[in-house]
Amino acid sequence: MMTTDEQIQMLRDTAKALRCPPAAGHDAPAAPDRRAILNAILQQARTLAWAEAGSLYVLEKGQLRFLAAQNDRLPLADITRLLLDREMPASAESLAGFVASSGRIMKIDDTDALTENAPFRVNRDLDTDTGFRAKSILAIPLRCPDGQVVGVLELFNRLGPDGDAVPFPSSEDPGILSLASMAAVAVHNTLLQAQLKQAYVDTMLRLSVLVELKENETAEHLHQVSRTSVLLAQAMGLSDKDAQLLKRASPMHDVGKVAVPDTILRKPARLTPTEREVVEKHPLMGAEILGESAGNDVTAAARDIALSHHERWDGRGYPGRLKGEQIPLFGRIVGLADVLDALLSNRRYRRPFAPHVAAEAIRLERGKHFDPTVTDAFFRIADQVLATYEARAAEPSPVPAT
Repeated sequence: MMTTDEQIQMLRDTAKALRCPPAAGHDAPAAPDRRAILNAILQQARTLAWAEAGSLYVLEKGQLRFLAAQNDRLPLADITRLLLDREMPASAESLAGFVASSGRIMKIDDTDALTENAPFRVNRDLDTDTGFRAKSILAIPLRCPDGQVVGVLELFNRLGPDGDAVPFPSSEDPGILSLASMAAVAVHNTLLQAQLKQAYVDTMLRLSVLVELKENETAEHLHQVSRTSVLLAQAMGLSDKDAQLLKRASPMHDVGKVAVPDTILRKPARLTPTEREVVEKHPLMGAEILGESAGNDVTAAARDIALSHHERWDGRGYPGRLKGEQIPLFGRIVGLADVLDALLSNRRYRRPFAPHVAAEAIRLERGKHFDPTVTDAFFRIADQVLATYEARAAEPSPVPAT
């Protein structure tokens, strides 16, 4: 067993991991990954309690999600595959769900001795999936200083001297409760960061819609570019994660046009060289609006797209005259989706092209305007992409108000 001094030192070491990084301008390592922090806390809680396994959940919108899971009997690959990021409702259908919804600490000495009158059900689904049998359990709600429950810490099978599972000694162990408090802080900070990121993304999306309104267009362009970009990503064999990232980031591709004067955006005639120069600065403005986006993968991807989607494979695009694979892949994908939608949409100065004409225009620009790989992917899904535009063209035009 650990001595009191050893427990105190362990708590001090864990606390260091939760401290805020120094102010900007100071030389310091980046803030540690929150999942790594929670894994460290879970490991130390298990060490204090002599627990064979443990889980740590985050509570969001009535759902519990595995954020950390450890088990001395299971390979790490199995834990990752079966448990991490799995979700379940915060309800009496599971012990963790009951603890999250009630805010009560629960200590179970022997799960086999539980009666039908227990206010919760010990979920054996995970035992079936993993082959691990939880006998003794200590489940603690993770509370913020304001009392809000943001997650649950579960410890399984306290090991006795002979290696068998024995009851946990106390549900009020100060060391374990201190670690639970630290975990609550880490989870709460993670949730706040996620909310701030989402608020920023929502703001940028609203700015993007505003751009469409400035150009007398609708948000339909954003939806179509996003949809085509996702289909292209899937046709190219990109991961689901990348496809979803494109779905969220691509609608912000023209956010920089918010800085372009309306007189230019809405001009029904050909732009002068000076006006064209102003328009061609909008990728730089978009990148500046989206910022460096540290730690936010959606706005980081959106920044790359905004800056590069008007570049051309042959190096004759703007603003950087990038060529070939110098252009970020997401920019190459969105660049094709953006041009395709422009060809197939009504503009103040022309009617939309027929789908087969637009497709031929894309084909002719293979290796010139567009990445050949992206172009080839487009023609593998062309029927699926163009069907949406054909259906839209078949819809009756709205009758103007009189």
